[in-house]
Amino acid sequence: MGWPKIELRLSDVEPPDPDIPKTIYRDRFNLPDPMLLGLTARYYNWDDIQLYFRVTGSGPGYTFGTVNLGALVSGANAYINLDQFASRPKPSGEVEEEITLILRAYTDAGYTTLRWTYERVVHVKIIDSNDPSYTVDVLNNFDDGTVQGWAAANEQGNMAGKPTVVVVDDYVLSAPYSLRMEAQAATTGIGEVRSRLYKSFTTPDKNNVFAIIEYRQGQETATTYYKYNAVQRNGTTLVFLGRPYAATAESFVPKNKWMRIVVSLPRNTTLEIRIILDHYSPGSTALVRLVIDDFRIISKD
Repeated sequence: MGWPKIELRLSDVEPPDPDIPKTIYRDRFNLPDPMLLGLTARYYNWDDIQLYFRVTGSGPGYTFGTVNLGALVSGANAYINLDQFASRPKPSGEVEEEITLILRAYTDAGYTTLRWTYERVVHVKIIDSNDPSYTVDVLNNFDDGTVQGWAAANEQGNMAGKPTVVVVDDYVLSAPYSLRMEAQAATTGIGEVRSRLYKSFTTPDKNNVFAIIEYRQGQETATTYYKYNAVQRNGTTLVFLGRPYAATAESFVPKNKWMRIVVSLPRNTTLEIRIILDHYSPGSTALVRLVIDDFRIISKD
């Protein structure tokens, strides 16, 4: 069987290496009904002609949107962040299920002449962090008025002394405090600014260990465009949302709303959780902010 003419990937593994199986972890606790699903995908055109791409999905109990991705020339690939791409009724407890992401390629801008279809099965595990079977091993809610061991580091482009972390009370999930990382470009004009919020943990010796990250980005002091967020275990990317940096006047990930990322962690391991914010501030040294609250590590056998 030959190499597919189009493909959709959910990892940073580069072709020709095969993509790795994907599990999306979610936590039903305190989420609305229905639950909304967003993700970032990367799609490829290996045909000899320009194609027009469309993505949708299917799965028992799910409702999927249909997103037209536009044209992609031969040999190119692109990222798309699909915010609120799908929904499902909130389950009464924990479930494991599969959904299918469907990438279609057309030869015309009207999406009438279908040329290729590519399907990708994704495993979804919905946990319930409020279930008493879980132990809450770490709860960082910053309500003691301290940063509780979190720190920030400049990966690229910040001015001297930035990014910083501070306890604040303006955007919180549990009063009175949350933690805010503040980043700021070192110079005006075009440039990438990438910042890291991080902390080390030792995970419990149990079969199921999850980190639940609640975060909100925004509150910039001037025009700013958010390129991507990533959650890493040490240097390994577990979740990537958005697109790689581009000096364009558009944001690739949402801002000014709370978002939740759930990741699975290895048992009995000392590791560093890193939350990455990448942004672009044209023509100004805008101060940008990322807030976290009620960070948890939970576990059970």
